[in-house]
Amino acid sequence: MIPQEFVVMYIVANAVGLILLELGYWAPRGARWAWVAIFIWAATVNTFTAAVEPWVYLAYGGLTPSEWYGAFINGWFSLHIREVVMSIAAGQLTIAILLSREGRARRLGVWGATVFLLAIAPLGVGSGFPFSLSAIGSLVLMERRLRPQRAHSPAVRFIPRPDAYDSHEIVIAAPADVVFDRAATVDVGSLPIVRAIFWLRSKVIGDAPVTRKPQGIVAETRGLGWGVLAEEPRRVLVMGAATRPWEKNLTFRAIAPEAFHAFAEPNLVKIVWTIEAEPLGQARTRFRTETRAYATDVHARRRFTLYWILFSVGIHFIRWNMLREIRRQAEGGSRHPIFNWLRGRAAAFVHAGVNRLFQERRLIE
Repeated sequence: MIPQEFVVMYIVANAVGLILLELGYWAPRGARWAWVAIFIWAATVNTFTAAVEPWVYLAYGGLTPSEWYGAFINGWFSLHIREVVMSIAAGQLTIAILLSREGRARRLGVWGATVFLLAIAPLGVGSGFPFSLSAIGSLVLMERRLRPQRAHSPAVRFIPRPDAYDSHEIVIAAPADVVFDRAATVDVGSLPIVRAIFWLRSKVIGDAPVTRKPQGIVAETRGLGWGVLAEEPRRVLVMGAATRPWEKNLTFRAIAPEAFHAFAEPNLVKIVWTIEAEPLGQARTRFRTETRAYATDVHARRRFTLYWILFSVGIHFIRWNMLREIRRQAEGGSRHPIFNWLRGRAAAFVHAGVNRLFQERRLIE
């Protein structure tokens, strides 16, 4: 139950969180300055409150559902309120300054804000939960949208102005031919964490169970219906398709390269992704992968926006894991068995926890 005196504040906080989530996608520059203002305001309020009436922070001890947080607030924290809150305020001001900058500084600000929001989430009503989740989504979307797009990407001629954009690159100590071959044949679906993300998406969307055949990413996507839009042997591959990502049991439709840019059949999203191996020397390669998506009409754009807000973090994490796996294979490295065991256990834990959540929801229904 939400205490009566916190109801209005709780509703306002979550309404602001949803607005910021929308801004993160549609107006990322506006979202950035909104976050700068929010963190400056929070730093100012916390500084003056800690100086004048620090005891008000003890109220959070009665709002958190976490026994550990409650014990911490009513215990050690109660004896060091000013020092702790002043430190938090200094951190909030630092985050605001970093978010106002460009490049790595802004990304560091996003990480700092995310850590702070995760730290206050267990306060429950005291932090307006689930405000923290929508706020983190806003920051992640904002950062992804603010990153400059490559002007000379091989995907530009197919989708010059994407509705959604994701790009990753990594330098690998291996020849470009080797890196490209590993990238084309990496079995992304076999990675435990990636499997957990795919499984979670299928549960949320409601996909029917499918038995997948272990195979390389290029062979798998072509088998699903993707088409090759452009290719430079062992250097660049551009794949494309049209689909409705929000539907159950996704199907993909290949489009001829010469027709892809002009293709505008309603209620579809055109998606292009690349694998690129750029030689930096005989045994050094810059590997990139880029994803661009464009909705063919307003109706599809609205539905795709919601889908991207919900799943873009998972998509980003899949790409991030894929690049590390390609580097590991291309450089001939192998993970320690303990690392593999821990990674497998983490994926199993996530899988079991989410499965339990869905079982409980079915029992309630």
